[in-house]
Amino acid sequence: MQHMLLGFQPNIFYSCYDSYCCKIRSQYKQTINRCNDPLIMSLDSLSQLYSYRHHPVFTSLFSVVPFNELSSWPTANDLNELAPGPMRFITDPETASEAGMLLETLGYEGFIHQTQSIPTRRNWHDAFNAAIWHQFPRTKQRLNQLHIAYIAKHGALPRGKVRDHITHFDECGVIIAHTANSPVPQQLLQHQWQSALVENKQQWGHQVDAFVFGHANLEMLLNPHIGLTGKWVGIEVQDGFFVQRPSLQVALLDALLARRVDDAFFANKLPPIPFLGIPGWWGKQDAGFYANTEYFRPKRINKNK
Repeated sequence: MQHMLLGFQPNIFYSCYDSYCCKIRSQYKQTINRCNDPLIMSLDSLSQLYSYRHHPVFTSLFSVVPFNELSSWPTANDLNELAPGPMRFITDPETASEAGMLLETLGYEGFIHQTQSIPTRRNWHDAFNAAIWHQFPRTKQRLNQLHIAYIAKHGALPRGKVRDHITHFDECGVIIAHTANSPVPQQLLQHQWQSALVENKQQWGHQVDAFVFGHANLEMLLNPHIGLTGKWVGIEVQDGFFVQRPSLQVALLDALLARRVDDAFFANKLPPIPFLGIPGWWGKQDAGFYANTEYFRPKRINKNK
């Protein structure tokens, strides 16, 4: 199976600072700084991700989903067997099939809600989506319920800000687990990047840590670039959280987050976090890297609605 690299072109900037996750921002006229980090650039198949299991981006993923057991690209049945959960993965149905016509009628979220099954294509995006379903099943199911409730009340179109923000988190979300006394979440909220990511670097992994929720950002790590950004939510945890096994950490975060998210939670945009600036997530975290204000942007006033 050949590695499916994302194509990034000059004069196009992908970012989760915008109203849609990872949407193209063609107004940037400078050439992208393409980051040839060896983290994932050379991967040929999902099973090879196992060699990166100790990288903090993937630690929790492999604690729940044993992709290393695969010798080829996973089928829908493989995904069901790897880590059984409340939902069932199915091969993306042909348009003319009964399931395909139902999918066309109900839409993606409606199909999942009615059939309790997730159409899955043979690509990285859907494989990572399956991995997130396995790690955070309660929260993923809750997001689906919020979509359905909104559609029932307002109709499918226009989507509206709430659904856009739900999708934004679903695609590019990052969970920031933190203790009550950590200053980092407030510093992130105020875009005090030097304080949060450099001066308080030693807190990461001990009093604060990041967990990827958005499957699109996992996919974008196949070709990481300056500009890769997540939308984060903070979850307060006890001090002992950070010495727990990763599988227990994500289970706790899933339970806490699923109880918290509702329409009010997604009424406004979630705050951004420069993905590659999280301590330990990128190999080039020097002073010049953090000085890039095109990536580590100052906070804008009254632009969070």
